[in-house]
Amino acid sequence: MIQLILSSLPIDEVPGRMALATFFEDLRPLKGSSGLIDWRLNGKISDLILQGRLSGSFSESLIMPSQGRLAAKDIFMFGLGNFSELSEKRFEEGLSVVIEKICKMKSGEVVISFGDLAKDFMGWRTLLRSFMSGLAPRNMDLQVVCAEDPKWIAEAKKRNMDFGPEVALSYS
Repeated sequence: MIQLILSSLPIDEVPGRMALATFFEDLRPLKGSSGLIDWRLNGKISDLILQGRLSGSFSESLIMPSQGRLAAKDIFMFGLGNFSELSEKRFEEGLSVVIEKICKMKSGEVVISFGDLAKDFMGWRTLLRSFMSGLAPRNMDLQVVCAEDPKWIAEAKKRNMDFGPEVALSYS
């Protein structure tokens, strides 16, 4: 079963096995969750980009230890390509790749944030539902902590969001 925990803590403060952040090839400096993670790592991700070892191209992945600078043990950076080319279809393709990688890693705990990809609560809800819909049929034991804006977490709680029988939802 999948345990989904909606948390109002920032992604860098949520304990877990792996923190997942997305980033784009054409947006610099890094923003949102990836920018926060880069800041916590004293610019290590930016350094990799400047060295040409990381770009943010579509489906490019980097897994690295957090070195104790985040509450999560490891960091999973996932490239979404050019922001200007991002569409719902392209995002769904990216989610499929991310889900495949999560399943192969068998990490057990993933901390995510879609807040920097959504313009509003409804957009965020759609992204989260797409992600959970992709995970649910996998029949795996996984804890997903979604670290988001406290206003969105409160709204989700107020609306009593449901993700189906395969997903147990709680709040922290």
